[in-house]
Amino acid sequence: MIILLLGVGFFFKAYFSVFVNKGDILAIAEWSKSLYEQGIKGSYFREGWVYSFPTQPPIVMLAYWISAWLYVHRYFLVVLHNWFRIPPATILVWLAKNPLFFVKLWGILADCLSALVVYLVLKKLKKQTLALWAMIFLLFNPIPFFVSSVWGQIDILGVILAFLAFLLLMFNSLLILSPILLTLGAMIKPTVFVLTPLYFFWVIRMFFNSKGKNVIFFQFLLGGFLSILIVLTSFIPFLNHRESFFKQINSIVSRRILPSAKGTSKVATSAFTFFTIFYQIDKTPGSQKLAFLSLDQIGNLFFLIIIITLAIMIISDFRKKKNFSEELTDLCFWAYFLSEGIFLFKTDMAERYFLPGFLFLFLLYFLANSQKIKLAILTQFFVWFINLVSSFYMRDVHFFQVLFRENGYLGTRIFSLLNVFVYFYIIKTYKGWQALATTIRANFNLKKYKRNYGNIS
Repeated sequence: MIILLLGVGFFFKAYFSVFVNKGDILAIAEWSKSLYEQGIKGSYFREGWVYSFPTQPPIVMLAYWISAWLYVHRYFLVVLHNWFRIPPATILVWLAKNPLFFVKLWGILADCLSALVVYLVLKKLKKQTLALWAMIFLLFNPIPFFVSSVWGQIDILGVILAFLAFLLLMFNSLLILSPILLTLGAMIKPTVFVLTPLYFFWVIRMFFNSKGKNVIFFQFLLGGFLSILIVLTSFIPFLNHRESFFKQINSIVSRRILPSAKGTSKVATSAFTFFTIFYQIDKTPGSQKLAFLSLDQIGNLFFLIIIITLAIMIISDFRKKKNFSEELTDLCFWAYFLSEGIFLFKTDMAERYFLPGFLFLFLLYFLANSQKIKLAILTQFFVWFINLVSSFYMRDVHFFQVLFRENGYLGTRIFSLLNVFVYFYIIKTYKGWQALATTIRANFNLKKYKRNYGNIS
């Protein structure tokens, strides 16, 4: 049954992956073909690119090289067909006509892996029927479908690797792999870095409550060393012999990868955030002043507040004994609190930067008991999906121009306000947050504070 569902989901996504051939996927397809035909060595600074020189981390570029290799060597499937009549001839013909599918393959596989992981996690909680429904809902969820099959991006691959890194912490097993998976996720999509504060606090929490601390410390130390080794090794195929090893890596990162990720600072790049309630999306610079602070500085202040709040939440929860379901629910909530909070309240956010929190929020939908939170999560999915579709088709569909860019950006401001409202509603409604707030208030001795420092007034 599970294999059948995964197969149906895979073929569904594969079938629609070749219908849209515009935007970023054109540059990605060019990278894939050129890397295979002209070689990987020195490709970051090769001349003659039509759409864009390579801007993605080396692990991603290697995946695109494999995509071209698979397309060229698909004749292996012909041999299997001649022997066993599997796969059918229609599939072989379709693959030959659609090289674009091989470029989008990684995102599609990541969607299927995510669905399988969610199923196994919920099944562990003895929720077999719920696990099946969750798997189906994720396989055909419009957000990962649009990102992977339509847009052709591999954000979900980075997210699922980070998600698995957290799961290994929860199971307290194979801990050496946890930092490696998180590093690979961030190397595939740097937006995953937004989860590192939560990862850091969660590791401290686990270390604080676990026995065998020396073994745990050694595993993380070795995992961290291997992570650094993997990152450095991934650059080797792309280097030439004219400059030093680290100088070439610095050039690739500073001149190719970082400029693409950063760009020109704006309050938001096609993202429905707190700032786009008041300012112009894609236009207002982050350097614009509000009183004596720039909007970038205000965003950094929000970022600091979110990190401090997260630290207080987790530290205050160090000693509590919880079962696996409660631990997982809290983790999903904290991951959403962190990732969506930074997406909303930091400047220079793009429309896909919410994705690090997507899988966590998706799982929270099936773990939460409150119908109010479930409805709020569905609303959050709706806002995210509209943000993705509108930004992707903004130049092609006049309706989106009218709705989100004309009439004083009214549509953008409404959806941005809704995005912020849903975020705070989920926080306010989440029972774990309410219980934690009560605990913090109970541990704060107001009488002692007054005795030592006098009245606040």
